[in-house]
Parts: sequence; C-alpha cells; structure tokens
Amino acid sequence: MQKIFKTVLFVTTLYSMKSNAQTTLPISNAKLKVHPLITDSWSGNPLLKGRYVNLEFQTPPRGFGDVMKWKRMKNPYEEEKKIDKFKLPIADNLTDLKSDSTNGIFWLGHATFIIRMNGVQIITDPVFGKATVVKRMSDLPLPIQEIPPTKVLLMSHDHRDHCDKKSLKLLQKKSTDLQYFSGLNMEELLNGLLKKGTVGQTAGWFQEYEVDSSLGFRLWFLPTRHWAKRGLYDTNKRLWGSFIIQFNSGLTIYFGGDSGYGNHYKKIASLFPRIDYAILGIGAYEPEWFMEENHASPEKAYQAFIDLNATYFIPMHYGTFDLSDEPIGHPEKVLKQIKEREQNTGVIIPVLGANLLQKTQ
Repeated sequence: MQKIFKTVLFVTTLYSMKSNAQTTLPISNAKLKVHPLITDSWSGNPLLKGRYVNLEFQTPPRGFGDVMKWKRMKNPYEEEKKIDKFKLPIADNLTDLKSDSTNGIFWLGHATFIIRMNGVQIITDPVFGKATVVKRMSDLPLPIQEIPPTKVLLMSHDHRDHCDKKSLKLLQKKSTDLQYFSGLNMEELLNGLLKKGTVGQTAGWFQEYEVDSSLGFRLWFLPTRHWAKRGLYDTNKRLWGSFIIQFNSGLTIYFGGDSGYGNHYKKIASLFPRIDYAILGIGAYEPEWFMEENHASPEKAYQAFIDLNATYFIPMHYGTFDLSDEPIGHPEKVLKQIKEREQNTGVIIPVLGANLLQKTQ
C-alpha cells in the first residue's frame, strides 16, 4: 500500500506544479484575539506567492524531482516490512471509553483521539476507516456507534489521513450538535463535508477561539511544520496547525497535529508554561531527508516533548497507515528504547481504547 501512496503523491505533485494561480488568503481571523504575549510582534500568518508557509522553514513543499528520487530509491526496510506482523493492541477494558461521564484521553488510532472532560467530548482528526487508497492496518477499539456523542471537532489540517468525509458523516449520525475548530480557509471544505448548518470557527496561528463557557475549556490554534493539500491545485491554500486545550481545572493538553521538528515547540512552551500532555506524531518519517519537513522521527518527537516542557508524552501517527519507508511498528520500538535510555516515566506507550489520563489528573 505504501507504493500506492508514493504513486498518488507523485501524480498530485506533478499536477499541482501546473497551477500558479494567485489567491488572496486570510492571514488571521479578525474576530479572534492573538495570544497576549505576542500581540505586538505578530501580524498574521506569513504567505509565499499567495500560499501559506511555515513559521520557520518558509519554503514550498518538496517537488516533482524529490518525489521521483524517493520513488527510485531502494527502501532499506523492505525485507523487514515483508515479515512485519505488528498490530496495535486494544485495551481489554473499554468501560471508560464507553462512558459519557468518565474523564479521559483515548486513542482510536493514527491522529484520532477522544478527549473527554466533565461530560464534554472532543475528537481530533477523525478517520475511522482507510485513508483514501491507503489500507487501515489497525482496528478501531470499538464501533464508532458505541462511542458517546461528541460536541467538539478539532481538525488540524486538510490531508485525507486526518480529514475524511466518510468518518465525518459517520460521526455526525450520533453527534448532532457537533461544532468544529480548524485553521484559516478550512470553512469551505468542512462545510461541504459536514451536515448543512454545522457551526465552526477557523483561526490563524496564535489565535484563541471563542469557545462557549459551558464547554469548560479555552482553545488556541498554534503553528506546526507541515503543509496542506487535498486536490490537484490547492497546495497550501488551507492552514495547518496544532491546538492547546486548557480546561477550567488548569489541565492543559497539546494536540500536535502533523509536524516536522522546529523551534515552534519552544515558542509554544514560552506561551503556555504548563502543558500536562503533549500528543505528538512519531511515524511516517523515513526517509528523513524527504519526510523531516512534515513528520518527526521518534527522536525528534521526544525532543519536541522536552522543548514543550510537558509532563507526559502520548505518541501517535504510527501503526495505522503505511505512509513511509519504515515498518508501521518501528516508531513504537524506537520510542520504547528512548524511554528506557532516558528513564523518563512521562513517556506513555498507548494502547487503543485505554484511558491514558494518569490517575493524578
């Protein structure tokens, strides 16, 4: 399936090069406030030739030549992948996940998490089946119909392994009052994928959403090192990013979306000195010369965790879709080695459906 993914990437990259149409993209949401610590230094999201770019590495995504180079290269993990039998384990006890009154953080696979506090359920980047042509390699811990209704959807960016039409439709069969929060210029896409009349907000980096006080948390949209693309001619026309969720209790969760390593993590830590949980991707990173602009290796994700000064590190973005050269279980293997080497008990090796909220919270 990873060969199919390479081919799809090759074709979309080829076609995207044919369009240089200039569009005027919003650089912020005028209705939302910027974090007070950077109000004077931040004028809005940067643009390059009318498209969004990263905060630190302001270059377009890798092009046709780089994709061809990757396609021609021999995968050093090829033989290991042929015999790889890794499958993400599912928790034996799913009582907490099924209960609408139990606080918790639950991994459903890839970048999909249920975060539930005081009866308010949040879901991140929901994908319940395959990602377009890419086969799903892990099972959902339980049918989505058995998960309590969701009030809040956090959508980090437009890539199809994070933003899936079928999954959103399935989610809204039970979650009738769902509202979404995402990045700039995502409205048209999400309004087309979700039921007519679904309420949502989009923000630029460092902006705080207007969240109803009844939900019990504050929410900010923050930078990542990534890119956006869904069709042939829309490269970087929608903003990508990450989220800080700050509950009234003080508990703070960082959902990292998709990101390569960069200095944005230290910047985020300077704005949010308390981060209890950092949810960060550790997979789809080989070959690093190609992937490091968009995804972090386990080593670099661990460094991001340190930069964020977070208490706990929950890894994601591995074990579900075969998107790169390394075997799908390799990132977890490496992270376990890092945890042992660093003797860091804050590194959590997640089990699908288990409650990852530590007992002290």
